[in-house]
Amino acid sequence: SKKKLLALVEDQIFDIADVPDEFELTDTQHNQVVAHKRGQVMIDVDAIREELAPLSFPLYFLDYETFSPAIPLFSGFRPFDKVPFQFSLHILHEPQGELQHVEYLHMEQSDPSEAVVQLLQQNIGEKGTIVAWNKSFEMDVHKKLAARLPEHRAFLERTISQFYDLKDVFHKQYYVHPAFRGSVSIKYVLPAIVPELQYKELSIHGGAQASDAWWTMLSQGPLERAVIANDLKTYCGLDTYAMYAIWRHLWDLIKNV
Repeated sequence: SKKKLLALVEDQIFDIADVPDEFELTDTQHNQVVAHKRGQVMIDVDAIREELAPLSFPLYFLDYETFSPAIPLFSGFRPFDKVPFQFSLHILHEPQGELQHVEYLHMEQSDPSEAVVQLLQQNIGEKGTIVAWNKSFEMDVHKKLAARLPEHRAFLERTISQFYDLKDVFHKQYYVHPAFRGSVSIKYVLPAIVPELQYKELSIHGGAQASDAWWTMLSQGPLERAVIANDLKTYCGLDTYAMYAIWRHLWDLIKNV
């Protein structure tokens, strides 16, 4: 907060390592400071086990990329409504099973809603948990799809009840790593937990950049479109594989302790 920041600046404190132990902090801030000072990971295995216990298989790791124009492009959309032009879905039917990947990228300047829902309906069953990172985003996409496509409303409303937010493990401070730097963004969590996976090496490494890339792609020639399409698929695919890799790390942790 501004008040706390000013207090630290007035005392010439500019590094986390120099924050006094008695300085008033929230529990979340305190945990991050302690982890940084000690250079140690703080893990509550029992809390993580309890948090993940309600998840049921199959696990569906789902992520969307969307475009939100001020002026609606298609019928049924309002200003700044999300156009879900892409999704990645990794599916795990059992803990030690083979990971399946399904993806979709809309390649035309037309409403992708029907194609997106049809492919999801073919691959997401009534049983299982849909795992997202910041699930409110994906749930909002489904709510808007249900409003535009009433013939698919039953399916979409059912999927909304299946969502779980993997970010909660970190938001609730059950796993605190100095490299998170106080953030629960997957861009910070992934390289700290699974260092062999990196966003920074990709041509596209953020949702806003992906949105711009899709709109640019639609006006390009075949070769340029193919390059951008590959970059988009690589980025979105990493988002869902990253969730799987983080879940796998947590699963192995609670099973081995």
